[in-house]
Amino acid sequence: MIRNTVRALIIQDDKLLSIKKERPNVGVYYALPGGAQEPSETLEQALNRECMEELGLEIIESQLLCLREYISRNHEYSFIMKEVHTIDFIYTCNTKPILTELKSTHADIGQIGIEWLPINKIRESLVQANESLRPFKFPRTLHDFYQEYFLNQIVETYTSTIFEG
Repeated sequence: MIRNTVRALIIQDDKLLSIKKERPNVGVYYALPGGAQEPSETLEQALNRECMEELGLEIIESQLLCLREYISRNHEYSFIMKEVHTIDFIYTCNTKPILTELKSTHADIGQIGIEWLPINKIRESLVQANESLRPFKFPRTLHDFYQEYFLNQIVETYTSTIFEG
């Protein structure tokens, strides 16, 4: 079964809002907020719900940036979930002013925090060849998306990369 998922790209003051996760055999890594679309829910409704659940944050404006196809068995973390196939709808989002500390109301499995990552440190992570010296760890598909967005500044509208291994 193929599922639709939404992801929120929220940038303020040269920082990217990220979900901090930790999993056995993976360690700490960062992901975009978001999740699966529920039956009878529009993509925008799913985006708003997921941001409220994971961030405690209301989206006031969003624009579809691109689509990504994710097939878990081709992913380096396939041992976590082997049979997931999703189409990720990635949106650029604006929020109401953030005046307090962000808190999730319904955290994802493995979610241990919410962090604003400085974009200059994300760029360092993307160009650092030695994984142990990277300031942040991202799943490979997100790493590739960030390379397009933050380094190349050209985002493919649709990407269906099949990873080997």
